[in-house]
Amino acid sequence: MDKDENRAQPVPADHAAPLIRTWSRLGRQLVPLIGEGGFVALFTRSARLLAPPRTWLSVDAARRTSALLLTAFEHDLAAADPQEAAAAHEELMGMFVRQLGALIGPTLTARLLAETGADGTPKNQEEHKQ
Repeated sequence: MDKDENRAQPVPADHAAPLIRTWSRLGRQLVPLIGEGGFVALFTRSARLLAPPRTWLSVDAARRTSALLLTAFEHDLAAADPQEAAAAHEELMGMFVRQLGALIGPTLTARLLAETGADGTPKNQEEHKQ
């Protein structure tokens, strides 16, 4: 009954928003390089590999844009326990980075992650003004 009650209530996305900002920056950096379809394919494959123990993580192959993927992912993260959401985000990022590295090489992957702030370092100060 507790699980049903938690799903029925609106869930604040406070813990999901910073995680999604990282993915948005990464998408803006990578889409011109690997294309929208490439980003979507890497994200979807990574999420599909991560999803089995996380029934709350939705993976839908019909989402063909990064905007649709990230909106759904933000909703999934917001509905999850904050600690579980953060752990899933970290695992998904690791899986995504490994696949990206296999595609474009580890050196370019590391450089792109540093430029986007996906390594945890904010690169666009305007995004972090509150």
